[in-house]
Amino acid sequence: MAGPLKIVRRITGAFLLLAGILGLLLPVLPGWSLIIPGVALLGRRDRLVRLSHLAVRYALRWMRRSRQRHVRALGWRLATEYGRTRRMVLPAIVATERAVARALAWG
Repeated sequence: MAGPLKIVRRITGAFLLLAGILGLLLPVLPGWSLIIPGVALLGRRDRLVRLSHLAVRYALRWMRRSRQRHVRALGWRLATEYGRTRRMVLPAIVATERAVARALAWG
């Protein structure tokens, strides 16, 4: 892939990923519809994607080990939902990655 195209793809992917994470927190923005193309543009093995996944996992682990029972219960609930959502969204990310790779190879 050409140098400038790779830089544009990385910047666009990082922007979409960060906007999608904000969209999960704010009800105004659609979260997953921005995260999926962001991860597809960056690639699942990208450092930013892996670090954001690890940050979520560590935060959920911290919540599950909390002394406050409400935080602990919320941590278990969110960890379950995070795993379920990951299993549901991963095929869409893989399909989008393949479509982006085909489009870049074709164009």
